[in-house]
Amino acid sequence: MKVMILSDSHSMPKKELFKIMELQQADEYIHCGDIYMPFENLEKKHFYNVRGNNDRKPIPDHLTLEIDGLRFFIVHGHLYHVDHGIHELENYAKEHHIDVVCFGHTHQPFYLVKDQIIYINPGSVTYPRGTYRRPTYCLFDTQSQEVVFYDVKDQTKCDPFVKQGKESFSFFHLFKKKKQ
Repeated sequence: MKVMILSDSHSMPKKELFKIMELQQADEYIHCGDIYMPFENLEKKHFYNVRGNNDRKPIPDHLTLEIDGLRFFIVHGHLYHVDHGIHELENYAKEHHIDVVCFGHTHQPFYLVKDQIIYINPGSVTYPRGTYRRPTYCLFDTQSQEVVFYDVKDQTKCDPFVKQGKESFSFFHLFKKKKQ
């Protein structure tokens, strides 16, 4: 099965979000929060959504579900302090026998396999951060367990882990002391 994983669409019109979702063939759709709309209003089958730190609608904080024999844990990430690493997610995943952890919040694509657990952050479909400065989402194949990232702007496969030539902006750069 193919699972499309998106996050941090931040008030993107429903029509545009659906356009992205319809461009790639997927069996299931996961949105990792900061969608700004209740998922019930999306009227999309096989769509799962969790509450982000900017969502104010009645959306669950996290979901655990099984897709094609794999246990998925879906969370935005702010409650697990993902800005400072995935340690809390790792502990939760191990304790609850999770196979795939999907999270957002950082607006930066992330992919890691550790202790046979897959951690995926698809980045943001609207406001990217980090070294890859274009909006992204990804497709996860449950059989091969392959993750493929896509650039939202031109719908091509991309490698968001290759530096794009400019140093990424970070809020923490504002507080670094400059060398004299």
